[in-house]
Amino acid sequence: MNYLFKYGSVLLLLALTIVACRKEPSYSDVPHIEFDRVEQYTYTKNRITFDSLVLVVDFQDGDGNLGLARVASGESDPDFLPPFDQSSPYFNNFFVNLQVKRDGQYVPYPLGQYLNLNGRFPRLSSDEKNEALEGEIKYTLTNFSDDIFDSNDTVRFEIFIYDRAQNKSNVVYTDDVVLFQGQ
Repeated sequence: MNYLFKYGSVLLLLALTIVACRKEPSYSDVPHIEFDRVEQYTYTKNRITFDSLVLVVDFQDGDGNLGLARVASGESDPDFLPPFDQSSPYFNNFFVNLQVKRDGQYVPYPLGQYLNLNGRFPRLSSDEKNEALEGEIKYTLTNFSDDIFDSNDTVRFEIFIYDRAQNKSNVVYTDDVVLFQGQ
């Protein structure tokens, strides 16, 4: 038993020393994103084929001020007051532009002005502490249907995000997605 206490305490002390020496990452306060993947789920309902797409981006942010509440907690919720009110360009924090491949080139989706894919992702830190964050954001797009898109259309998405200080991230593009092939 003394053997367990003697070497167990040494291992615990060693583990605490390693954890205490961990250096915090140093990232820019301007968010940086990288495309990770698209998860595609195809299903049929009432003889119409649908795609649900999950866009996954990895992020790094030096001050951790990413995300906005999706639902107001009251009239004075800061995530719904200027500059994040509904009439503001910063109301959303995840921006998606759809592009369709035509003759080998990507062009904006012809009805893009009627198809708003932008939205909000939630706060990634529960407090206002200024700390570096990294991880992934999964953003779901639903109801791409074959009554609007041609079967086998190849699309990609242009993506960027904003933090609460209105810093715009870099722009990334997804890999090609062939619609209605995710079965």
